[in-house]
Amino acid sequence: MASELLGSDATAAASESRSESQSRHPTRRHSWSGGTLSRTLVQIIGFGLPWPVRRWLLCKLLGFSIHPTARIGLSLIYADEVMLDKKAQLGHLNYIGRLDRFVMGEASVIARYNWIPGLAKSVDTPFFKGRLNRRSDLMLGKGALITTWHLIDCTDAVIFEDYASMAGARSQKLTHGIDIVRNRQLCGRVHIGAYSIVATGSIVLKGVTIADRCIVGAGSVVINSVKESYSWVAGNPAVFVRKMPETSKLLHRTEPTVY
Repeated sequence: MASELLGSDATAAASESRSESQSRHPTRRHSWSGGTLSRTLVQIIGFGLPWPVRRWLLCKLLGFSIHPTARIGLSLIYADEVMLDKKAQLGHLNYIGRLDRFVMGEASVIARYNWIPGLAKSVDTPFFKGRLNRRSDLMLGKGALITTWHLIDCTDAVIFEDYASMAGARSQKLTHGIDIVRNRQLCGRVHIGAYSIVATGSIVLKGVTIADRCIVGAGSVVINSVKESYSWVAGNPAVFVRKMPETSKLLHRTEPTVY
């Protein structure tokens, strides 16, 4: 599960499921200081290379950990730790920036045109100095799915458990905001439970956890955690609508994409 990696070393946790050849390229941490330009050039140069050569380049020069069956499209990744498990798919024209960790579990998918900024702890910033537990992570479990044209703010961790889905387009996950009483920036994790679906055009705010096997209706604004599994919530702010049948096949799917 994606959340299990937050409490342990990502490379050690993933090594059990990676091949022997994969383990020869362990995840390495990289400082942001002076490295952004070189990482950009390496990735752009790699766009014109065959995938096996490009994968070798990303692992060797940038310290990525990429299973031989995983794929990365024409996207830019800036993270101190990067791990793609077997059959993970990152599509074209995604920006993933300034993260502590970027982990895609087995057969997880990020499609196209997603903007995923973060604020790695290695970045010298006056913000969130007192938030010692903050991690700028994006963690996708097995079969998790992010479709197209989404904004995912990874100031704090965003976690998609197994087969969790950010469906449709133009949804937002926001992990930071302003406390208007204290005039301070605050942050909090967003956690999407296993098999849950956040429908198109929705906003999920900082600190929200959505339980397993729930549906967030299109255009909803979720400001409070959804604690009961099989809940359907919708509206602005999102409220409980009804209980979903526990036999719903959508909430027990075995593939990221619904055909």
